[in-house]
Amino acid sequence: MLEGSELLSTVGVDYSPLRDLLASGQWKKADEETGAIMLKISGRVAAGWLREEDIETFPCADLQTIDSLWLKSSSDRFGFTAQCYIWESVGQDYGKFGDTVGWRSQQRYSLWYHYSELDFSLNAPTGHLPAAPFFKFCELAIGWTATLPSKLADCCVEDF
Repeated sequence: MLEGSELLSTVGVDYSPLRDLLASGQWKKADEETGAIMLKISGRVAAGWLREEDIETFPCADLQTIDSLWLKSSSDRFGFTAQCYIWESVGQDYGKFGDTVGWRSQQRYSLWYHYSELDFSLNAPTGHLPAAPFFKFCELAIGWTATLPSKLADCCVEDF
C-alpha cells in the first residue's frame, strides 16, 4: 500500500480516500473517485468526461499516483499502465481494445457497454478499470486512448 508520503499531487489532491477504497476492494467507488479526481484536476466536472488535451496537460505526479494506487491494489490488473500495454498490444485499435478490456460486447453486435454494465470486481478483464474518467453520461467517450500512452511515457509511469 502506498503511504501518505508517496501519495504525491502537484495540485493538492488528497489521495488517501482513493487509496482506502482500493485497499478495501470497493472497485466501483474507487473508480468513481478516480473519475471525480481527474475531472476536478482537469476542470471538466461540468462536462463529465476528459478530452485528449486534458490527458496531455494532466499533471504527471498525479497520473503516477493514481496509476500506482490502482496497480498495487489490483496486483497489476487495473491501472493506466495496464490499459496502455493492451492498447499497444492490439495495434492501437479501439474495437480490439474495447473487446480486450471488456468495455465492448461481442453478443450485442460489438456495442460498447454503458458504465453501469461494467464489472467492478477482480473478475473483470485486465485493464477494465479505471473506466470512469473515460465515460460521459454512462457511455464511452473514446479519443483519449491514443493520448494516454504518450502521456505515460512522458511521465515515466511504471516504465511504460
